[in-house]
Amino acid sequence: MNNTGPHNPPVQPDRELVECAIVELLGIAERHGITAAHFVQMLDSGMRISDFLTAMDGLTNAETLPKVWVEEDRDAID
Repeated sequence: MNNTGPHNPPVQPDRELVECAIVELLGIAERHGITAAHFVQMLDSGMRISDFLTAMDGLTNAETLPKVWVEEDRDAID
């Protein structure tokens, strides 16, 4: 059995960052005619946020996305 040392629980994300990310995602979806309800349904169906952002990338100017998503935290939000 591998002993990798003490197990540290995952760090909770900053609540304000998560709320901002949700607002930005819903805004992106709504600009492309996707309602909040449909967006949640897509997530419930198994779509990953990174897949959604990739699909929207061709339709959305990357400069409109928050820098934290574009540069470092885009995959961490998944």
